[in-house]
Amino acid sequence: MIERIAILGTGLLGTSVGLALRAAGFRGSIVGWNRSPEGAQAALSIGAIDSIAADPLQVAREAQVVLLAVPIYATLDYMEQLSGILGCEHLVTDMGSTKAQISAAAGRLFNTPERAAFLPGHPMAGKERGGADLADANLFRGAVWLFTDDPAWLRSPHATALVKGWREWVTAIGSRAIDL
Repeated sequence: MIERIAILGTGLLGTSVGLALRAAGFRGSIVGWNRSPEGAQAALSIGAIDSIAADPLQVAREAQVVLLAVPIYATLDYMEQLSGILGCEHLVTDMGSTKAQISAAAGRLFNTPERAAFLPGHPMAGKERGGADLADANLFRGAVWLFTDDPAWLRSPHATALVKGWREWVTAIGSRAIDL
């Protein structure tokens, strides 16, 4: 059961996930971080997150699920950093629009018995402009959420439970999960 989620990147997508999770009944802790303090404050003020993290790596250590809702190169950078500090009790997932580089990095950095699981993902949703102020709890309703699945996470029963739990929440917020 997922009780602690860290959202790294509280722009349009990350903040919308927080709002959607709350609307779907998620009762656990959602902590957000954004390189722009204003973006994190906006997410907090509309109830998408419970608190703002000062250190993205520290909040990731304390979470069960880490959602990377940052640009692709920042995602790749965080994947490198997180792979060395997270263990098999963590799931890292992303919202990046391109999967080749992210999936390759995930295969190299994650999904071993002693490391965190990584589930590449991409919701087919968004708006013309970004930012937490434009977040919408219904942004993902009816949208396809693609997963580039690597069954290597099946080696860890804990990771399997987190992946299953995250996929259930993606469905609960109204998305249709599809594996590529």
